[in-house]
Amino acid sequence: MVARDETYNYERFRMDNYELGYFPGPKAGESMNYDYSFTDLDGNEVRLEDYKGKWLVIESGSLTCPMYVKNVRPFELLKDKYPDVEWLVVYVREAHPGTRIKPPESIDEKIKMAQRTKSDYGEERKIVVDSVDGGWHHDWGLLPNMIYVVNPEGQVIYRADWSFAKNVDKVLSERDKIHTDEHIVILGTPPWVFIPVTLKAGWIAVWDILVGLPALLINHVKADIQAWKARRNSKTTSEAAQ
Repeated sequence: MVARDETYNYERFRMDNYELGYFPGPKAGESMNYDYSFTDLDGNEVRLEDYKGKWLVIESGSLTCPMYVKNVRPFELLKDKYPDVEWLVVYVREAHPGTRIKPPESIDEKIKMAQRTKSDYGEERKIVVDSVDGGWHHDWGLLPNMIYVVNPEGQVIYRADWSFAKNVDKVLSERDKIHTDEHIVILGTPPWVFIPVTLKAGWIAVWDILVGLPALLINHVKADIQAWKARRNSKTTSEAAQ
């Protein structure tokens, strides 16, 4: 588990900034803790408890997170498809900082980065900003692009370590079900978005991804295998109980 210290807002991406498979926070079927506050792009407090009694989809992201950027347009379409749902993007920390985009050191700097995220990508969902030390981010998973779907009773019906609009669409079309498959295989994600997004932070950010690519691939494969084993064991246990 990553401690809440100066390493949270890292200056250069390395694979060991993340611990794939580490996913705290409310699981599917559990109740969500609403005791969190964010800051909106105007500097106002946004309380999570204000969303009690509503369908809520929460996604984490940042300006230099390609996995988040790939979602902006697809989620815009979902926002129109499901007008009864509230949508929040939580700006957490820069996934791939560099010489042009450095890790924010204050809430004002985080707000500016979140504002740029909104304008650069045409984000139509509400963007809120986590604390500088990542209070919500630590408690809910620490990954750069997580997704949670919460029903009006405050129960998580779906969460995933990586966000894809097609999966959220399926969940929102089957709201009476609890969706427990929370690990997403991402190695087949189209690579076209990675270079332009990370290049916003400078060539050093692109270099960091290229240098870290072997470790990135190895760790993702390990996480995929671990999740597959967990699903297999769960299925075996379920079949034995019948």
